[in-house]
Amino acid sequence: MLKKRVFIFLMGILLAWQSFVGEANALKLSEKVRTIPLNEEGDMITLSNQEVAKGAALFKDNCAQCHIQGKTKTNPNVTLSKQALANALPARDNLLGLMDYIKHPTSYDGEEDLSLLHMNTERPDLWPEIRNYTEDDIKALAGYILVQANADPKWGNLSLIDN
Repeated sequence: MLKKRVFIFLMGILLAWQSFVGEANALKLSEKVRTIPLNEEGDMITLSNQEVAKGAALFKDNCAQCHIQGKTKTNPNVTLSKQALANALPARDNLLGLMDYIKHPTSYDGEEDLSLLHMNTERPDLWPEIRNYTEDDIKALAGYILVQANADPKWGNLSLIDN
């Protein structure tokens, strides 16, 4: 009986600690890593650690099942690497371009509407997971993807990822 009480006490402490130490507190990235392209004109923006942490949580909850380490399960030839995002039409290697994609997804060449196939805010009837995303949520999610490309050389890079 004493062992059970000690175990419950320790679990309570662990759970209480976890509630105070969230992802936002654990994630401390340098300003250089958090600085990403804002638009195609080359303007830059620096996201806060809190924005990146929020984006990480959103990505984990809604995107990671198809985009593990920046790869794309449904089409391994199209990744979330800097190069792949830059070569898409329109370019998705900047915050505004990637935010537009999250709202209105198109094929890599920009020719086909993918709103029926890829999670997006345009079709909340099909994608209830992101039905309530705010503009700040979309910014955080897109920003996280771009920050990951800065922070992790393996992110979306097929030649460096172990299969």
